[in-house]
Amino acid sequence: MSSRHGDPNQYRIPIVDLLNSIVRRIAEATAWFNVLLIGVILTQVVMRYGMNRGLVPLEELMWHLYAVAFMFGMAYAITNDSHIRVDLVHMNLPWRAQQVIEILGITLLLMPFLWILFHHSIGWAYEAWRIGEASANPTGLGYRWIIKAVVPLTALLMFMAAVARLIQAFQFLIHHGKGPEELLPGRVSMVRNFMRLQPRSADRQSNKAGEV
Repeated sequence: MSSRHGDPNQYRIPIVDLLNSIVRRIAEATAWFNVLLIGVILTQVVMRYGMNRGLVPLEELMWHLYAVAFMFGMAYAITNDSHIRVDLVHMNLPWRAQQVIEILGITLLLMPFLWILFHHSIGWAYEAWRIGEASANPTGLGYRWIIKAVVPLTALLMFMAAVARLIQAFQFLIHHGKGPEELLPGRVSMVRNFMRLQPRSADRQSNKAGEV
C-alpha cells in the first residue's frame, strides 16, 4: 500500500467499531458452541461404538450446534475481512479501485442477498413455530423453529457487519490521500464525529503489536 494514504488499519471510525463489536461479541459467544459440539460428538461416539446405542437427539444436536457457530461465524468473518475473494486480482489493483469494488460488491451483491435471505427465512422460521415443527424422527429434537430462527438472525448480523464495512470503504475512498487531521475541523457535531476517521492511539497500536 502506498505511503501516500497510509494503512487504513491505523485509523478507526467509531460507528464502525461499535457495529463490529456487537457482531464480534455475539459471534465469539456462540463460538463456544464448538466446545459443546466436541463434547456431544465424543458422547455419541462412546454411546454408539462402546454401548451400541447411538442417540438420535445427540445426532441432531450436533448439526444444530455446528449450524449456529457456522452461521454466526459468517458475520464475524465480514468484520475481519476474512471471506474468500479473488485476492490474486484484488490485491494487485490500485487502492482506490479496491474500495470501489468493495462498495459495489456490498451494495449490489451482498445486501440484496441478505435482504432475500432475511425476508424468506422470517416466514420459514415463523411457520415452524406456528405448527410446532419437530424432527421427522419420533425420538428427535423438537422446537425446530429455534434452529431455523438462526438464519434471519445471521442475516441481520451480516447486514450490520456489511454496513460497517461500507462506511469504512466510503470514508477511505472519500479521504484518499489525507491524514485524519486534515479531514474535519476541530469542532464537529457528535454525529459527524461518530462517523469520522480517527487515528488509533499509540497505546492501542502498541498493545496490538504486543498481541501479535
